[in-house]
Amino acid sequence: MGLNATKSSSTNIDYFLRLSSTNNFYRGRSSIHGEFCLKTRRKFRIEKKIHIDLIGQLIQHHRCAQIDENEIFFTYSYPLVTSHENGIARIIRQQQQITYPFRIPLGIHLPPSCNFKEFSIIYYLNIYHDEHLLPNIRKRIILAPPVPHVNIPFPCQITDCHNISITCQLQKSFYSGRNGSIVPLLITIRNVQQHHIQSLTIQLIQTVLLNRIKYEHEIFTTIFNEIDINLQENQIKTILEFNLPSNLSPTHIPNVNCQPDNVPCLAITYEFRITKKMSDINNFDQSLSVPIGID
Repeated sequence: MGLNATKSSSTNIDYFLRLSSTNNFYRGRSSIHGEFCLKTRRKFRIEKKIHIDLIGQLIQHHRCAQIDENEIFFTYSYPLVTSHENGIARIIRQQQQITYPFRIPLGIHLPPSCNFKEFSIIYYLNIYHDEHLLPNIRKRIILAPPVPHVNIPFPCQITDCHNISITCQLQKSFYSGRNGSIVPLLITIRNVQQHHIQSLTIQLIQTVLLNRIKYEHEIFTTIFNEIDINLQENQIKTILEFNLPSNLSPTHIPNVNCQPDNVPCLAITYEFRITKKMSDINNFDQSLSVPIGID
């Protein structure tokens, strides 16, 4: 078990929380494993119970009012130790150290941890002794979707009214957004009439849908100017590489048919949006969308 401990003191006890993950990172369909440790200096009474709670919270950011609106949408409580069955308080003797293991299962319907300018979703662990929150021991948890199935996606293609076609293909369907990664994008342009392509604009767009409210964020934009064309050929084929920024929120597509009513319905998707600009013909606002998964 990886060491991830917090220590606090009162007049009677020291308490520690150790988690199985050294960076507090967990995925859906897994479990949070850990230990809660008590070290007593004097006799310690448990009138009701000590329990650990996993809490999910939606924080709405209101920039105009400069206040945040908080909503706790999920609580899972795990009892660590209780009083005796007959209701008599449990006594832990002085100079005694006891460890209480716990396991909190994570389903597949919780939205991932994320932080956008409009809202955030956070998870944390709190520990309560006889319904009093133990101070200085809260642990933030990073919740991610289950490990995605990675495959080779089909090419995406668009053809305009001038018979110019653009085909794009990624090498795989998912790329790491936590540590950043390089994404190669194969682009093929068929230009039978050999019109002059002045530039290609490639954007990485993040689309977020929270309870049917849509937000669109531009992650980056790259413009490739003066795309040369060989007059003996009518096709350009090239591989462009893009560096993903780190700490991108992961792709998440909820199952709306199984979504609990109290849990925010959150969808996060990404796409490369590719638009060409011509110099010798009229331009039309027509873009090619290339979906990309972020893990």
